[in-house]
Formats: sequence, C-alpha cells, structure tokens
Amino acid sequence: MSLKNAADRSVRSSWSLAARLTAWNAGSAFLLILAATGLLYWALVRNVDLEDDQTLGDKVRVLRVALLKDPDDTAAIRQEIEGGWEARQMHVYVRITDNQGKVWFQTPGMDQVLPPTAFRAPTAEPSEGSDVRSPLGRSFRVLAVQVGDSMGRSPAVIQVGMDRSQEVEILAEYRKNLWAVLGVALLACTAISYQIARRGMQPLHRVTATARRIQPTNLGERIDRNGLPAELLALANTFNGMLDRLEESFTQLARFSADIAHELRTPVNNLRGGIEVALARSRTPEQYREVLGSNLEECLRLTRIIDSLLFLARAENPSKQTAKETFDVGVELTTVCEFFEAVASEKRIELTVEVRGKVRANLNRALFQRAVCNLVANALTHTPPGGAVCLRALANPGATIVEVVDSGCGIPAAHLPHVFDRFFRVDQVRSSSGGNLGLGLAIVKSIVELHGGTVHIESMVGQGTRVTMSFPEQMTKA
Repeated sequence: MSLKNAADRSVRSSWSLAARLTAWNAGSAFLLILAATGLLYWALVRNVDLEDDQTLGDKVRVLRVALLKDPDDTAAIRQEIEGGWEARQMHVYVRITDNQGKVWFQTPGMDQVLPPTAFRAPTAEPSEGSDVRSPLGRSFRVLAVQVGDSMGRSPAVIQVGMDRSQEVEILAEYRKNLWAVLGVALLACTAISYQIARRGMQPLHRVTATARRIQPTNLGERIDRNGLPAELLALANTFNGMLDRLEESFTQLARFSADIAHELRTPVNNLRGGIEVALARSRTPEQYREVLGSNLEECLRLTRIIDSLLFLARAENPSKQTAKETFDVGVELTTVCEFFEAVASEKRIELTVEVRGKVRANLNRALFQRAVCNLVANALTHTPPGGAVCLRALANPGATIVEVVDSGCGIPAAHLPHVFDRFFRVDQVRSSSGGNLGLGLAIVKSIVELHGGTVHIESMVGQGTRVTMSFPEQMTKA
C-alpha cells in the first residue's frame, strides 16, 4: 500500500501537459522578446557611442588642422579649446600636450575631472573612444590622437573627453522602463500561452471524457473524430480500433463462456442422471457395471473438452515456444493415412495421399500431426460411404501447402466464416454424436497460427470441402 501511495504521489506531483505547454510557450515567447529588446538596447547604446565618437573625432580634426596650419596662432587654438564648446548640451574637454606629456593647452578645470592618466595611448587617427569614470564619479567618453611634427615642433597629443552624465541618466531611465515592459511582457506571455494551451487541450479532454465513460457495458461507444487535430486523430483511430478488438473479444468471450457451460452441462447431467437412476433402487452388478461404464464415457468426454480448452489457451499465449524439427511432410501424411485406414475401410471411404515432389518442413511434428488428424477425422465423419478423402502436400514459392479434401456433404456458405470458432457446429454436418466437441477446427487454426501460417476452408453443399493449411517459407526448409 505504501508503494502504491508513493507512486500516486509521484504521479500527482508531475506537471500537467497544459502546464508544460504554457511554460514552454511563455518561456520561448519571453526569450524572443528579451532577445529583441536586448538587441534594440545594444543598438541604441552603440549608436550613442558612435555619435559621441563622431563628435570627439570632429573636435580632434578641427584642432589638428589648426595646429598644422598655423601652430603659432595660439590665441585661435586657445579660443577653440577654452571656448567651452558643447555638443548636444554635453561639455567637451580638450588637452594638448607634447610627446613627453607637457601640457600646452587645456580646458580650464580639466585636471580635476580628467587627469592625463585617464586616457589610453594616442592613435594616429580618430578612432573608437573609451568610457571612463572621473574621480568625481562622472562618466566620460575619451579619445587621444597624436598629431605629426609641424613647423619644427615636436609631435603633439590631443586629448578630448565628453561628459556623458546626462546620457547615462537617460539610458538608466530607459533600462528601468525596459525592465518594467519585460515584466508586463512575461505576464502577458504566460496568460496568452495558458489560453492557447487550454484551447489546444480541449480535444484531448474530449478524448479523455469519452474514454472515462467507456465501461464493459457500453463498449460500443467510440471517440468522435470530427474536429480533432491530425495528431489526436491518429490517437482516436488507434483507440477506436482497440475498442473494436475489445468489443469483439468480449463478445467472443461471452459466447465462449455460454458454449463451455452448455458443453459441460450435458455430460454432467448425464452423470447425475445415471447416478440418480442407479441409486433409486437396488441394481444387479451388471446394471451397476453398465452405469459405471456410461459414467466413464462421460468422464472421458469431459477430459477431452478440458484437454482441448487447455491446448487452445496455451496456444494463444504469445510467449508459447514450440520445438521444431525438419521432417518429410509426405511421410507424416502417409503415417496419418495409415492410422485412419481401418476407420476409412469400415466406412468404405477411399483415403489417399498425394505429394508433389520432395516436401520438407520445419515444424513441430506432434502439433502438425494433430492438426492433420483433426482434419482427416472431420472429413471421415462427414463423408458418406463410397466417398473419398485425399491428403495433399506441395511446396509453393514462399510456403508449404497441406490440403485435406473430401467429397462429403459440404458446408453452407453462410456458416463458413464461423467454422473455426470454438464449439461452432453446423446442424447438417456437425453434431455432438461420436464425441465431436466442436473444437477440432479451432485447434487446427491455433496450431497453424502458432507456426505463423494461415488456414483456409472452401466448401460447397453436396460437393465436398477443402481445408488448406499454408506454412510460410521462414518456417520451412526445403
């Protein structure tokens, strides 16, 4: 009980299919939104950096032209540096030094916000700047460019920096709004995914509800396939096919149970009747012996019924294995013919064997003999005096064929589909006299199918019957 409860708890703790679909859909959609917004934010920051680098580069080019064109015009250079040039309301700081770091010109107060150590090594041309934070905690975009020798002067270095504090605040506010939007998007993705999963699971709920309603008393109910998606349509077809097989099996089982009860009731009633008659008054020893003999016959009949049913039950077991051997089919048919020769002679029926060539098979010898014996016994029972029964064997490509043909009374066409059913008898050609149980052909079918083969019957009333057993090539050896 504890193991069952643990298993039940394990099943209950697992996620439902709707929850899994919701999680996967919401997660996938949110990841796409997150990737898209992340890409857009990166593009925005990249564009801002490019614009700032463009501004710093323009400033460097202007100063380089001034230094190279007229390096002695210090007033113009100083005015350009100290003029407090602002780009997009962002203050730009400039410092010009020689190659040893001696300051020639710089924007007032630049040492406090951007010391020379904040700049990377100068490049020959304006390139991508770098982000630094000043000692006061402000953000800057900086760039250093080396200017070539001019008019005998030593090479100079131009250092420019742009205050990005306002941009940083704007981007921080943008990120804050972005996270809020992503939170709302996650909730929306979850809600929408849940609705999609819920609607998508409705056909499955229909299938589940139908399956829950099906009981042994209403096996005729089927899953409605109208409107089902392709994936569930295949499931519904498979489930309906399973129900068809179950309904057929239940019907056969009910009929089989009724047949067993009927077949067992007759010998039991005969036993009971004989014993009651014997006990009604005193009998002579001969009379008691007669009653005991009759009871023995009924016991033997019960034994045959039970043995046949046990054989059929074992033959239907999928794990049933049969020991096979290779033998000459013609020799086995001749052996069966010799066994029934006395019965055939007594009934004045011609019993013959026809074998085309050397036919060998890899089958279970005892089961093969039992199948052929059942067919021959059936044929002899329902063939009138002067008739003929022929046993034939031939090796066709891919199969070994064994036939039992008689010139008996035949079977009506309406009964042919049922002759292999258990306890089935046709009144005109089947009776319970002579110990016929109605299981002979059912046993033949089980034996043939146990070897992977098929059995087929053809009959015409007044002309005879032909039963054909076909064993596939993989079961035979030439």
